[in-house]
Amino acid sequence: MKKLFFADCLPQAAGVMRVVLPVLVVLLLLVTGCGNKPPSVPIVLGAVRGRPGDSLWFSALSVDPEADSIAYLFHWGDGGETGWSDWYPPGEEWRAAHAFGDSGFYGVVAKAKDAGHETGWSDSFPVEVREFGPWTPSRPSGRDTVPLGDTVLFLTKANHPLGERIAIQFDWGDTLGCWGGFAEPGSIIKGYHVFYSGGIFEVKARAKDSLEHLSGWSKPESVLVIDTFRLAQ
Repeated sequence: MKKLFFADCLPQAAGVMRVVLPVLVVLLLLVTGCGNKPPSVPIVLGAVRGRPGDSLWFSALSVDPEADSIAYLFHWGDGGETGWSDWYPPGEEWRAAHAFGDSGFYGVVAKAKDAGHETGWSDSFPVEVREFGPWTPSRPSGRDTVPLGDTVLFLTKANHPLGERIAIQFDWGDTLGCWGGFAEPGSIIKGYHVFYSGGIFEVKARAKDSLEHLSGWSKPESVLVIDTFRLAQ
């Protein structure tokens, strides 16, 4: 019987290693993911408030270590999802619109994937949905003492949480003024009035938007109207 010495085994061992080593390397790469790293967890931006039924836009943005193309998926927080998007270059945002059917607070999240990996969900992006109207106007400002029959000027302004145009109405204390024209939110609105009786009157204002959503009345500003004719007698 032929005895096997260590030197006789070397050629056979080398042949086995030539087959096994590549397999081990491939398995190691698959386990560790060294060949392809996942994209970053997306950043979500978009509308923070809106009305039920409005189309609100949101964007997701991710980057990939190997500059692979990226696909995105939104979950809207109301049970709906977009499904995976088309492939986008890394660093290019993906935008999608969604209409929430009911009032409430929602958390929009997104995730990304490349050809080999999928990220976890992003941080929740909060959205408030309800019937928004204008905010209450500022306290009207004007002269605190005016002669009877003089035209007086008062100023106020109001904003809108959705950035919509607003109209202003003044309550002069003796009569209710007409609605003014629509102006950009935050604009200074002028109101003119003539008092035909003396006394102390409280001037206040309210706002509305194009959908007839009304604000509350502002804090009042007092004005003293002096009957100079009676004082002269």
